[in-house]
Amino acid sequence: MYRLVYKPDHRRADVTGLVAEHVLIAEQRLGRPLARNEIVHHKNFNKSANNEENLLYPLTRAEHQRLPEYQARFILFKGLYEEFLEWWWAEQRKDEANRDVVELEQKLVRAQNERERLRGKEESL
Repeated sequence: MYRLVYKPDHRRADVTGLVAEHVLIAEQRLGRPLARNEIVHHKNFNKSANNEENLLYPLTRAEHQRLPEYQARFILFKGLYEEFLEWWWAEQRKDEANRDVVELEQKLVRAQNERERLRGKEESL
């Protein structure tokens, strides 16, 4: 779940005034707004990990859609498929074992987002 920041005047704000934090970080680093067709990708697929090392940007939507295909090609080309499958199954077992923790993290992110939205509304009054 993405971390959101209350920025009601931002062009990418949703109807509640929230903008994805990773978008704000990328725009700050680039020194410009992201174009409509530009995406920020989380390298480790953790949508709440917005540290600079984990973000890849700007990617076009087309590049972002092709990324999994190129990852798969790389794994096959390097002969890492068996290693990848072992890792993937271990991750699946960890995810299953940590399902309660993941659900709690998601609830905490939702609560933080709601708090930011409410704080922003109070400041604007």
